[in-house]
Parts: sequence; C-alpha cells; structure tokens
Amino acid sequence: MKKLVLTSFIAVAGLAFGQQDIQFTQTASSPFLINPAAGGMMSVAEVVIGNRIQYAGIDGRPMTTFAGIQSMIRFKKKRTKTLLHELSSIGQTFYSTPQRTIGYKQVAGLTFINDVIGPFTRTNVKGNFGVHIPLSQKFSAGLGLGIGWSNFGIDNSKVILGNSNDNAYTNYIGISARQNYVDAQAGLVVYSDRLLISLSGSQLFNNKTRLSDVTTGSTFQPHLFVLASYRFDLGKKFGLEPIVQFKSVKHAPVSYDLAMRLHYMRMGWVSLSYRRQSSIGVGFGINLLARFNVSYSFEFGNGVTEQFGNTSHEIRLGFIFGHRRNTKQELKQDEKENPIPEETKTED
Repeated sequence: MKKLVLTSFIAVAGLAFGQQDIQFTQTASSPFLINPAAGGMMSVAEVVIGNRIQYAGIDGRPMTTFAGIQSMIRFKKKRTKTLLHELSSIGQTFYSTPQRTIGYKQVAGLTFINDVIGPFTRTNVKGNFGVHIPLSQKFSAGLGLGIGWSNFGIDNSKVILGNSNDNAYTNYIGISARQNYVDAQAGLVVYSDRLLISLSGSQLFNNKTRLSDVTTGSTFQPHLFVLASYRFDLGKKFGLEPIVQFKSVKHAPVSYDLAMRLHYMRMGWVSLSYRRQSSIGVGFGINLLARFNVSYSFEFGNGVTEQFGNTSHEIRLGFIFGHRRNTKQELKQDEKENPIPEETKTED
C-alpha cells in the first residue's frame, strides 16, 4: 500500500475529516444509518452493508465501509391499519420493496461506520432505539436515540516523514495515536407510504479531539441532517420520487443534495443527483430476489472538486428477514379487497 507524506495540509484535513460525518448518496434507501428514529418503518427486519469510495484513483482517498441492522421489535395496531399490502395484485410483484406500516411501534437497530482518509481513521458503532406513534391512519411519527463507541486515530504505518531522523512527530503524537470516546445521536421522523421527513443530529457530546496525551483545540462538532422525499405515482407501474438532503455543521458551509428517483413497480429505480459544488451522480437499485436488493451510485466531479478528478462509487447490499409469507393466500385475499377493474383485465 502506498504511503503518504505527512504535511501540515494533510494534518489539518485529517482533523477536519474527523469532525465531519459522512453524507451518503443513497441515504433515502437506508435513513436509519444517520437517524436512529428511522428504523422499523417497515414490518420486516433489514440488514444493509456497503462501501463508498471518493476521489477514486487518488492515493489516500476517502473510503467508508458501513453496515447496519434495523427492525420493529413491537407492533400494536390501535385504530390504525397497515396502509398497503407488501404483495398486491395491482402493480405489485413478489420482488416489490416492503412498504411502510402505521401503528404503535418500538424499534431497535445497530450501525457500524468506518471512515478512512490517508492515515486518518474513524470508527463508530452505535445501538439505536426508537418509539413510533400513529398521527392518523396515514401518518406516523417517531423519536429515536443512538449511543455508542467511537474511535479516531492516525495509522502511523501510512506516515512518511520528510526527515526520517526527526523524532518530533513521534514525541508529539506518540507511537499509538488513538482516541476512544462515547458519543450519541438523536432523530425524529414523520412518514407515510409516500412521504418521509427525517431530522437528526450526530456527535451530540461535542467531544474534544485528543491523540495520545495531546489535547487539541478541535472538537467533534455536532451535525444536523435533514432528509425529505415524496413519491408520486406516474400511472400504475411508475413512480417519481424527489429527494432533498441537507447537512449542517458549525464552521462549514451547508451541504445539500438534490436527487430524483424513477421507480418501476417498486422493484427497482434509477436516479439522478446533484451535490452542491461537488458532484453530479447517477445510480440504480433493483430487488434481485424477494429478500435481497442491490443499489449503486456513481458521482463525477463538479465545480471546485472537478480539477481533482473527483469520482465516487457507492454500493449497497440489502437483506430482508422475518416475514414469512403465504403468497397464494395473500394474492387471493388481495383480489377480494382490491378487485382488478374489468378494463384492466381486458387490456391484459
């Protein structure tokens, strides 16, 4: 593996990186990665794993590995109903994405995120818990809290000094430059089968950056994330979903993403996205099996990052568990509740 020359620029960039939480391109597909309240919106358990690489081809490029699991652990219907069936005889298939459900819920999850840029590494592991309540037969709201362990440090094996005989770096930072600390995040969601509004904050404890015995003037600044999306129907088979995402952190300009996803029968989607003064991206997602899906996004530099050859790749794998289905019975029951119009049968 290539090594990096430690310069003051890289050091400052690394500390800044340590203060910044990742902003995923596909957040709308797995909002629980940044919002502990966003788990359990579907009546299934979900596991996601993935990887994001920025500035591909550049030595020391940022790379993020992530994984998470979220599930509803208790669901109680009370004067509410499930909005839509997972399996429908009208515009649905065995490969359709499970839909959001409304009701009193307790939800839980676990997330793992590892960021690397040059010699700097940060790892977060958090446990999440949330409570959802119905606002009406069409809308629910949820509150969530996540708390866990974080580690930030420098991998000295990737550091090359201009003068190998100069011990100033070792004396200042030490052989093992690591910091362990406890941190928290919290969030709010409001959702229906079409709408999602997510508000969350991370790095809430505002921990000081401390490497070995050296305490710096930097802190892990709290972040604010806002995500909103709404799916419009385009006929019986297609749907259009505009997505807006904001990230705000002290001493940094607000970052925002604008995206549009075109869905086909809830089986798959293609997307076009724009990140402020950073990149333009395209992506797709598809349910390959009833319980397995994959999505991929590619971004290329725009604005100030274009000169650095900024291309990014983000891939996500999703697995769904915990919902045994008698598909024949579901289709039979669905046909009773949602009879197919005669003109539709004629067209088929």
